Amino acid sequence: MDSRAFSPEALQSLSPVGRALFNKFGRGEAREYPLKCVHQAFEFQARSHPEAIAVEDLHERITYAHLDREANCLAAHLREQGIFPGARVGLLVERSIHMVIGILAVLKAGGAYVPLDGNIVSSSTLTHALRDSDASLVLVQDKFADRVFMTPTLSLEEFVCTHKTVAECSKPEELSSPDDSAYIIYTSGTTGIPKGVDVMHQNVTNRK
Repeated sequence: MDSRAFSPEALQSLSPVGRALFNKFGRGEAREYPLKCVHQAFEFQARSHPEAIAVEDLHERITYAHLDREANCLAAHLREQGIFPGARVGLLVERSIHMVIGILAVLKAGGAYVPLDGNIVSSSTLTHALRDSDASLVLVQDKFADRVFMTPTLSLEEFVCTHKTVAECSKPEELSSPDDSAYIIYTSGTTGIPKGVDVMHQNVTNRK
C-alpha cells in the first residue's frame, strides 16, 4: 500500500466532491438532540427514574426526585436574588450532595457556576476568580464561609435544612439557551495568573 496516498498533501489534490466524501466518511447519521442544556438532561433523567439513586456521599444518598426538588427550591430562591442568564455564581464547596444541588440550582436559575474546591483553592485564586468572573453570589458550605469577604454568600447547608419540609418547589421559568454559559473554570495560566474558561451548555451536551 502506498502511504503517500494518505498524506496530508495528497488530500489537497482531492476534488471538492472527493473532499466532501472524505469528510463524511465515518460519521454517523446526524440527529437532533432535544435536550439543549445540561440541567434539562438531568430533568429528563429525573422524570424517567424518579426513585433511582442520583447521588450519594459519605453521609447520605438521595433520589433523582429528591435532588430535583431541592435544586428547584434553591433555583427559585436564586432567581429571586437576581440570578438570570449572564449571572455568575461562585460555588465554594467540597465534593458532596450539597455541591450537586448547588450546581443544578444555578443552572436551573439560568446562571453559570464557578466551581471552587474549598479544600484546595488558594486564597489568592479564590479572590481572583470571584472578582474576575464578577460573581454575584457565592454558594458555600459552612466550613468555607469565612474565606469569602467581598461577595455575598448563601449557606447551602442552611438553605437545604430550612426547606426539607417543603413538599414541592416549582422550577423557575426556563430562560437558558445552548449558547449560555454553564460554568467557568480557572486554569493556572501561562503567566501564573488563573484564566477563566467559559464553557457553554452546548459545549457540554456536544450538540448545537
